[in-house]
Amino acid sequence: MSIVSAVILGILQGLTEFLPVSSSGHLAIGKHILDFESPDMLFDVMLHAATLLVVLIYFRRRVFLVIKAFFGIFFKRFQKDYFENKRFLWGIIIASIPTAVIGLAFEKYVLAYFETVVFVGYALIATSILLVISDNFHGRDRVTAGKSFMVGIAQGLAVTPGISRSGTTIAVSCMLGIERDEAAEFSFLLSVPAIIGAMILQIKDAAITNVDMLIPYGAGMAAAFISGFIVIGIMMAFIRSAQLKFFAIYCLILGLIVVIFL
Repeated sequence: MSIVSAVILGILQGLTEFLPVSSSGHLAIGKHILDFESPDMLFDVMLHAATLLVVLIYFRRRVFLVIKAFFGIFFKRFQKDYFENKRFLWGIIIASIPTAVIGLAFEKYVLAYFETVVFVGYALIATSILLVISDNFHGRDRVTAGKSFMVGIAQGLAVTPGISRSGTTIAVSCMLGIERDEAAEFSFLLSVPAIIGAMILQIKDAAITNVDMLIPYGAGMAAAFISGFIVIGIMMAFIRSAQLKFFAIYCLILGLIVVIFL
């Protein structure tokens, strides 16, 4: 893999990880059109690490508070932090359970079927509909255990290529009445255990087969981080202003092109 190829893939990863347009769906379409060969596992792990780092840095204040809340379960000195941030802490924990169960089962048994390019097109159309509907909701509620569980189910189902993880979790959160800023923050923080889980599953098969590849892989990782960090701020602005319909239009057009022509 050349440095240019690695950078292009890194930029695509950074953009589609946080924009509600489905990174897996774009990869499936690209592979179909260009006969594109997926990068090896190590490169995939490094790209995941880059997007994980974006979330941790961008939401560093909330991440720090959630970590302190976790320690508050065991240590008295952090109990104040626990009670102030427990809804986010338990929300992430509760949502991650159905995500792991559904995601692993879904991927193991039916993901091969859903990777057919026509199905990806239909999934993109479904994503566009979900995004348009979510723009009509302007709730004022906070994250709760029950709502977290529902969002976790949605994230588990979003393993389907063409169904955007970020778009689905944000849309479902808004439809459940969660305030838009909190829905976005919760969605992106919820990606942390999901990304870590994916990295754990992949890392056992990741190995350095050629030391010379570390330079392009590093360039791709840097590209994913920079593009992801830029995009996540833009996404927050679109979510606050209920303008996800622009991404819905893109997903709809792309989905129709795939279904009709591919």
